[in-house]
Amino acid sequence: MIGAYRNALASEWLKRRRSLTTWLVAGSAGFAPTIILLSRFRRPNVVPAVYADARFWELLWRQACESLAVLILPLAVMLLVSLITQIEDRNNAWKQVHAAPLPLPVVYVSKLTVILVLVAALILLHTAAIYAAAILPAVILPNVSWPAQPFPLLAFVTRDVDFFIDTLPIVAIQYGLALRFRTFLAPLAIGMAMWILSIGTISWSYNYLIPYSYAALDYLIVEYRRTLPLPASPRVIAAVCFFVLTVAGYVVYASRRDKG
Repeated sequence: MIGAYRNALASEWLKRRRSLTTWLVAGSAGFAPTIILLSRFRRPNVVPAVYADARFWELLWRQACESLAVLILPLAVMLLVSLITQIEDRNNAWKQVHAAPLPLPVVYVSKLTVILVLVAALILLHTAAIYAAAILPAVILPNVSWPAQPFPLLAFVTRDVDFFIDTLPIVAIQYGLALRFRTFLAPLAIGMAMWILSIGTISWSYNYLIPYSYAALDYLIVEYRRTLPLPASPRVIAAVCFFVLTVAGYVVYASRRDKG
């Protein structure tokens, strides 16, 4: 089983190279840091005071991660899942996949693994882009010194892990929908509707019932010290939801008579 999984994973990773996932990951990761960087060059007179602030890294992280948690991660995950699952649909290759000597759990988990690796890469690249956006003005602008505090790598990576866990339920839902409908638009439309609902009900006491809201809730709790009536931390709820939804998605996938 392990050997079959390794081979299936390698195959899925090679197939991914023909898609737009690399550009999507890179563009999503660099979107907010690039805007911040351009704003610094647009107003160079205020940059020295910003870099002298003892809370420089904290404020930069908060500024860059608001759009990541609320906007970029949910949308990017929806698109990533659709792009990965559409590889077979676009080439009408599901019959070849299921004709291969691979157990259904291996097929299911190998594609899911590729998606998770891409999501993790997006989040880590976003942190790298934040660092680049902080360093470049100090290198290019003559009147700007280096940030007053050292780069808090461990703290940022810890928050990256938090955001990754927060996003897992979206991965599970979109993956299950993509395998069920086998079209690009239907899973994306359902995901967009759920995401918009989660944003519109962000102040609702039971917002945690919408799995698309956990990254935004986590951001509010940690960055703005908001006290929200949650039964557990967003990460715990997200991890439980991911396990349940992943198992349910596999059951639906395996029990479907027409698998492509």
